[in-house]
Amino acid sequence: MKNQILVEIKNSLDKMEETGKVDLAILDNIATLRDFLKTIKSKWLDIENSDGFYFYQAARNVELILGKMEYRFKNSQKANDNPKIAVDLLLLLPNIDSILESTQSFEINKQTIDDVLTKTHSLRNKVASTNIIESLEISRETLDKDNLRLQFSALMQKLDA
Repeated sequence: MKNQILVEIKNSLDKMEETGKVDLAILDNIATLRDFLKTIKSKWLDIENSDGFYFYQAARNVELILGKMEYRFKNSQKANDNPKIAVDLLLLLPNIDSILESTQSFEINKQTIDDVLTKTHSLRNKVASTNIIESLEISRETLDKDNLRLQFSALMQKLDA
């Protein structure tokens, strides 16, 4: 499913870049990918190993970036962001795919942790140059604080702290 969605997004972006016109039909695929990420995040929160948080956070980063993508698409004509948005997002897709692969494996060891941290850092560096990164204020607004407190309490109980 993930691979098919990414291919459809890439094909849409290629067409937008070629025609110079944004097609808002891409928003459906982005929403589907965000739903997929919610499933991944949920699975990582259910894992008892506290190192799973690195993978959860990597998936959350991609989800926030996809949210900003949606916003830019919706406002692309007003912001005269057409077709630059397609070019920017084409640059990010390989990094997004790489993180999705890492967060789907559910294997936790030093190598996979280092790998997901490196990939997340690389994505965020690329995103910073494309005006897609979420501001700290928006990131804070999108947090479900009650759920975060609940998950943190459960984690602390597992750690016997």
